[in-house]
Amino acid sequence: MNKPRKASAKILRLLAFNLKRLREERGWSQLNLARRCGFPKRYIVHIEQGRVNITLRNLEIVANVLKCSIRDLLAPFPQDGK
Repeated sequence: MNKPRKASAKILRLLAFNLKRLREERGWSQLNLARRCGFPKRYIVHIEQGRVNITLRNLEIVANVLKCSIRDLLAPFPQDGK
């Protein structure tokens, strides 16, 4: 049986960057987002630090709470100077 693979560091960094950006655009604290999602604050902190491999279900919950798409949460880093 194949060993499950971990999410790539790049994907985790993209999610961390975009989650923090979208949360801050709404003026929400990590605690506020966590409560809206029904997660412990530590879980949101770990996602924003790129330390946790979030499940698809939880990713969907975060996107719904933020009223954005999963694509928005995984959008490429903005280009410098553009």
